[in-house]
Amino acid sequence: MKRATVGALLLLLLGAIGIGGWYYAAPWLFERQQRQTSDAPQPTQTIRIGGDNYLGYWFITAPEMRKQAARRGLNIQFTDDGGTYAERLRKFAAGEYDAIVLPINSYLQHGRAANYPGVIVAAVAESRGADGIVAFADHLPSGKINDLNDPNLRIVYTGQSPSAFLLDLTIADFDLDQLRASPAWRVEVGGSREVYERAKANQGDAFVLWEPDLSQALKLPGMRSVWSSSQFSGYIVDVFVFHRDFLQAHRSAVLEFLDLYFRVLAIYANARDKLIQEMAQSTALDPAEIQDMLGKIDWFDLDENCRLQFGIAGGLNATAVEGVVNTIIACTDVLRRTGQFDTDPLDGNPYRITNSGILEELSKRRIASPFSTTGERAPQFAALDADGWKRLPEVGTFRVEPITFQTWNNLLTVDGKAIVDRIAQLLEHNYPGYRVAIRGHTAPGGDEAENEKLSLARSEAVVQYLKAVHGIAENRLHAEGLGSTSPPPRKPQEPSRAYQYRMSRVEFVALGDNPL
Repeated sequence: MKRATVGALLLLLLGAIGIGGWYYAAPWLFERQQRQTSDAPQPTQTIRIGGDNYLGYWFITAPEMRKQAARRGLNIQFTDDGGTYAERLRKFAAGEYDAIVLPINSYLQHGRAANYPGVIVAAVAESRGADGIVAFADHLPSGKINDLNDPNLRIVYTGQSPSAFLLDLTIADFDLDQLRASPAWRVEVGGSREVYERAKANQGDAFVLWEPDLSQALKLPGMRSVWSSSQFSGYIVDVFVFHRDFLQAHRSAVLEFLDLYFRVLAIYANARDKLIQEMAQSTALDPAEIQDMLGKIDWFDLDENCRLQFGIAGGLNATAVEGVVNTIIACTDVLRRTGQFDTDPLDGNPYRITNSGILEELSKRRIASPFSTTGERAPQFAALDADGWKRLPEVGTFRVEPITFQTWNNLLTVDGKAIVDRIAQLLEHNYPGYRVAIRGHTAPGGDEAENEKLSLARSEAVVQYLKAVHGIAENRLHAEGLGSTSPPPRKPQEPSRAYQYRMSRVEFVALGDNPL
């Protein structure tokens, strides 16, 4: 009886194992049969990518990308996390994602806690109006950036996101001292869509969004654009970041993925109707809206990645620019000036988070794309007469520290030159499309004619320095001497001595094109 019982139990156990084995093996066998009897190749690699609904990432999940990836045996798993950058970095550092897509500034901010677990291997796109600040027109009457300098305003934005960085760089580069002094204006929400819903419900004064929500917000009654990424460059650049461990273990898969991505980009670039139709279907937006949004995102193809972003020259006479490194430096500077970084987390070495080797290998298989307008980024400025300069609309006043001159003359001190050097970097790399009025001011007292003469001489000295040392185009700059006729607004509870010190100054005012 005991032997019979043991035998029966063994038979039951073997049967259970067989049934369980078949339960788990059957799907695998079926899938194997499917692949053996179809065109589907055996998958060679899965790549898990974290991102969000930003339109700039659309090509990663585009129909053509999915089709071409399946043919190559690549399994691309894209997760839309709604824009939770801190959580995206946490999962990336923990190995739950093999790659992430995000703006450079977001990687600098959120990657620091994990000691930057990945490297930037390619640039995706630059925002050329896809991120912006809008406001109800009656809340910001003049429409200038400096209208935002009011702590009583409620500005709604997505915390720890490109929208937050857009606010940071605006505060850092323009004279918005009231916003720096008080956080009362801040209204943080969980995502761009939520910002749009707040705007729709009239819950706030100004709103910071990204596409496609930005275009939707501008359709609301009484809403106007105040400031957007179309008005500067070199700040909001999205990139592919691959985990260092994954890159070392699966370098060929990274090469395969980026090669496929750039080929898909070229396919859509040469079939614009197909692009608009498929993008409209997947985003539930009108084709006309898609057409407008395409002009707000500058995607980088392989050639532009090599030549303009990673400094890889393609020919004997080709110029090469390290755009990604320049953006890392510019964003780090903004984060330090707004108090988010006390020191440079990269210790002055931006190359710690870049890897140009993948692009160098791919550069032999260049694929050109007409998506980008990067070849047109250096505008030509025609000469203007005095009336022409007066007609140019003011965009905003840049924020700079006081520029110091030698006593009673117009010669810049060493510290004064350092301040002008910094504004030159902004004009060259981040605001290349603006003319600039350089306005000298003096403190009141003495002969006003002499004050105007001294203030003009000092602004002309700054113009000459910018031209001679930094090669800024002469037709971009206009020196003005206002003497003591336009004192700065006094800050709340500002001591008299500090206010007097600020009266003698040189201002840099960005000027837009005359629409007429």
